[in-house]
Amino acid sequence: MHFVKEIGKVEPFKLQLKFEDGTLRTIDFREKLFEWSISDHSIYKTLLEPEYFREVRYNKELETIYWDNGVDFCPEMLYEWSNK
Repeated sequence: MHFVKEIGKVEPFKLQLKFEDGTLRTIDFREKLFEWSISDHSIYKTLLEPEYFREVRYNKELETIYWDNGVDFCPEMLYEWSNK
């Protein structure tokens, strides 16, 4: 299992994350967010706003990322979605 250790660079729809194995990996959420935001009631729709996307936070206990609107991700999925 891979865990997030810190959030690095944050851009609109992209995050650079440092994982427990020491790698820095970038995740581009653009396609996923647009796909998941088709419904008007989607919780992911808020993340399409660049200013809100930048408000990503680190959950030290779960070693992953989250936003105050309730969106979070399994750290293993983040690792799989990322590019070195």
